[in-house]
Amino acid sequence: MSVLLLTLCYMVSAVAAASLRVSIPASHVLPNPNTLPASTHAILTSGSGRPIRAALRKGNYFDFSDIPTTGSHLLDIYSDEYVFAPYRIDISASSNSSTVVTGAWETYRGTRWEDRGVALVAAPTERLDLAAKVLSKKNFYEQRQGFNPMSLLKNPMILMAVVALAFTFGMPKLMENMDPEMKAEYEEMQKKGPMGGLSRAMQGGGAGSGAESFDLAGYLAGSSKSTGNDRGSDSIRERKR
Repeated sequence: MSVLLLTLCYMVSAVAAASLRVSIPASHVLPNPNTLPASTHAILTSGSGRPIRAALRKGNYFDFSDIPTTGSHLLDIYSDEYVFAPYRIDISASSNSSTVVTGAWETYRGTRWEDRGVALVAAPTERLDLAAKVLSKKNFYEQRQGFNPMSLLKNPMILMAVVALAFTFGMPKLMENMDPEMKAEYEEMQKKGPMGGLSRAMQGGGAGSGAESFDLAGYLAGSSKSTGNDRGSDSIRERKR
């Protein structure tokens, strides 16, 4: 008789033990939960007992039945492609030697365990139905960026080449639209300047032109070309000595 009573008490306590059902609803991150692989699973961890593992069942839910341990538990959902929010589940012993779920909160990595948000359980219950939240999709590979022509303008060499081309093709147009007096003054300044002689020398100026009197080596060395009068004055100084 006593054995029968103990068996009935055990069956009643087993039926009255706390249970947790976690479902995965459709969301904008995971439109179709049926695409989740079979390796997706959930683990309920506590500090007083062994972790309890639940596999993904048909209908996209996890079932933790007859949770024997009491205290605070951490619910983690593991998936190869998606990141799920972790939850804190508190289970306490009831007056009839069974366990009930007294609290459930969404938690965050790196926060203190005592910091809790909005409670997901209004009152202690023997069975809790919880909807899991999908945070994001895992990206293992960096997506290759396409070609953007505007990115070429960020290269200083490309900018210098564009400015040089604009100056090369735009300067003749500017000279055509320039005032005749200003154009003549500009050409005269170009002839008198040393760079004007250099440009004429590079263009192959004829005899008697200023290109013949321009000493490129002397200009680059920082000295002027000596003339016949200079050689004569040097010889007169030598005779006086």
